[in-house]
Formats: sequence, C-alpha cells, structure tokens
Amino acid sequence: MLQSIRNRVSTKVGLLLLVVFLFIIFSMGGILYSLFLTFYLSHITEELVQRGKSHANVLSEHFTPTTMNHVARMEKGSNYMVVVLDRNRNVIANSDTITSAHREYLSATGEHGAEEELAVEKDWDKKPFLVSRSLIMQNGEPVGAVVMFSPTAPIHQAVEVLQGMLVITGAITVLVVTGIVFLLSRMIVRPLLQIKQATGEIAEGNYSVRLPVQGGDEVAQLAASVNYMSDRIEFYQKQRNEFLADIGHELRTPLTYLKGYAEILRDSSMDSEEQRTYTEIIYEQSSRLQRLVQDLFDLARLEQGTFSFQVERFPLEEAVTDALTLIEPSMDEKGIDLYYEGPDQPLIIRGDRQRLGQVVLNLLENAKRYIPAGSTVRVRVKEHKDAAYIEVEDNGPGIPEEELPYLTERLYRVEKSRSKETGGTGLGLAISQEIIRKHNGSLSIESVKGRGSTFIVGLPLKKDEEL
Repeated sequence: MLQSIRNRVSTKVGLLLLVVFLFIIFSMGGILYSLFLTFYLSHITEELVQRGKSHANVLSEHFTPTTMNHVARMEKGSNYMVVVLDRNRNVIANSDTITSAHREYLSATGEHGAEEELAVEKDWDKKPFLVSRSLIMQNGEPVGAVVMFSPTAPIHQAVEVLQGMLVITGAITVLVVTGIVFLLSRMIVRPLLQIKQATGEIAEGNYSVRLPVQGGDEVAQLAASVNYMSDRIEFYQKQRNEFLADIGHELRTPLTYLKGYAEILRDSSMDSEEQRTYTEIIYEQSSRLQRLVQDLFDLARLEQGTFSFQVERFPLEEAVTDALTLIEPSMDEKGIDLYYEGPDQPLIIRGDRQRLGQVVLNLLENAKRYIPAGSTVRVRVKEHKDAAYIEVEDNGPGIPEEELPYLTERLYRVEKSRSKETGGTGLGLAISQEIIRKHNGSLSIESVKGRGSTFIVGLPLKKDEEL
C-alpha cells in the first residue's frame, strides 16, 4: 500500500511542489531575516550613537549638574539608558539604576581610544545591551563621556516574532500544497488514471471505449490521441480480418478455376477449340494469382524498406507517356476517351522511372475499372513552385467522401463486391502511396459523388537526396 502511494503521480507532484514551495519560502525567509537583522540593528545602533552624540554636544557646551540632570531626565522612561562619566570614569549622572552588567562597560570606556563616538558593543545575540560611547569635549580635551545602553531583549522578541511568522508561513504552505495536490489529483491525475484504464481495455480488445475530452490542455490532447489511437487500432484490426478474408477469397477464386478446368482438361475428351478456351481461362486465372502475389510481395518490401529503386534524373512526362501508351488500347476497347496535357517545358525529377510509371498506370487502371463506357479521363503534367504534379481526372461516378481517407489502405475497395469486372486486387493505391512516399512526394484525392474524381501526385523537382 505504501509503495502504491509512493508511486502515484499525485504524490510525486505533491512532494515536488512541497519541496519547491518550502525552498522558496525558507529562502525568502532567510533573505528577509538577514535583511531585517542588518537594517534593524543598523538603525538601533545608529540611533544609539546619535543620541549619545547629541547629549555629549549639549554637555560639551554646558558641563554643569543642571544640564547633566536634564540629560538623565530625558532618557527616563525610554528604551535607552544614559550614564554620564567624568574624566576619571566616575558616574556623575544616570537615567536608571546601574547594575553590575552596566559597570562592566563603564569601567572599559577608556579602553577604546580617543574616537569621539563609537559603538562599544554590537553583539545583540549574546550580550544584554548594545552600548555606545560619546566623549564630552571642552577646549579640545575630553572632560567626560556619555555612555548609552540599549537592551537587546526587544531585538530577541522581534526575531522570535519573525521566526514564528516563518514557521506559520511554512505550515500554511504545507496546507496550500496539500490543497493543490488534491486539485491536481482531480484535474490531472484522475484523467490520467482514466486514460490508463482505457488503454488497458483497448489492449484487451475493447475498442469501443472513449475518453471525455475537456479543454485544450495536454491531458485533453492525450485523451483525444488515445481516442484516435483506439479508432485506428479498431480500423486496422478490422482491416486485418478483412485482409485475411480477402486474401483467402482472392486466392481461392483463381485456384478454384485452375483446379476445375485442369480436371476438365484431364478427364474429358474434347476438341481443340474447347481445350483452347479452357487453357485461356487457366492462363487468365494463373496470371491473376501471380499478380496478386507479386503485389503483396511488392507492398511488403516497400513497407519494410527493402524495395530497390533505380534512381536517375529524367523528364517526368516520359514516365507518364509510357504509361499512357500501355493503357490506351484497353481504354479504347472499353470506349473511354483519354486526353493528355503535357508541361510547357521538361520537368526533370530524380527517381525511379519504372516505379513512377507504375504509379501512373495504377491510377489509370483504377479509372478504367470504375468508370463506365463513354466517360473521359484527362491526364495533366504541370509545374507549381518547386514541384511537379500529375493529375488523373475522370468524370465517372465519384467516390463517397467518407471513403476517401481509406482508399490507400491495403485491399480496400469502394466497390465491396469482388466481381472480376470491378474487383482488382485492392493493392494498387497502397503500392502507389508507398512508391510516392519513397520519392518524397504526396498523393491527394479529390472527388465529388456523381461528378468524378481527381488523383494528384506531387513530386519534388531536382532533388539530390537519395531515396
């Protein structure tokens, strides 16, 4: 239990705040304490010396019993005591009773040289008095001295009050920090515990858990990130399951064709025309199977970073026109009009000509697969600032807005059916996305339902860094 409390974030934060606050309070207290003593003692000592000097000046002009008694009466009832000595250090006037503690300083007044005013005793901590001595001068010669006493008891009382205030301030600080720790536990630590619990549930497979996002601070941002993470994990978990099911379906369909027609060829006697037909079907399905396996292999190598690129500097429009040449016959066969708009001048980029051509071909294959006969596909290559752009635009049925973020996921298809007419492998855009990333480029998709789609590939011009 003690270990659990010690490991809590609230306990650690509270102790840190407590140490910081106490350090600040006692550091400030120490500074104030030192300043107080310095200025307070300086003030008392200065006033003590000045009062003694004032009395000495008066007595220097009128060194008579009347004046001496007047000086003594002035200090009666005050916090100070005055003693007037003659030149032989005999007491000739005093404002209060002289004790043995006073006589110790009176007998030593002549041991401090000929300086007219000085503080004889400044040790307030161990001595009962602060003491000053001022000489009474006549015709340049000392005829006596005025000795002033100030008790140190008030200083001790003031210091005790100051120390008590520091202790009270420290106690209040502890209470304030305790309150802050309580608030922190509610404002920060409790949400963190909720996040911990939520991530534990997510780890157990409960992706429906959601955290409340309140405010815009770091804890709220963390809660929002956990919610987003849960969404993505749920999506990828669903994608993984669909991926396995799709792979099974994609492999099973051509294998079924291969097995079925192979059995027909093996077990039946048929003419050469029927054999040719079945052989074509077997070839078509084996090609489809080969293409799927190759696409999966390429995508895996791209994601692992083991895919090799043949990097060179070349005009981008050459890769585009090569892809257009390959796709044009099948576009004509389906009745799709294909248009190309090239750049005003060659756009030289650094990359793999074949792989970028594969990207363009994938985009054109997608357009051909999903738009009906009589539609139009426009391909543009243009320059904007320091980048080259390839746009593949069609006027087909378009893509629902909610589907756009997922188009480059593996095996994701807007067309949920797996018919041969619109199926494909569902890997073309995922592969294209990875190839574009390896070229430090970008792939964006714009689409309006019922009006068509535009796929835009951006590539940096004349970049020298390696892929």
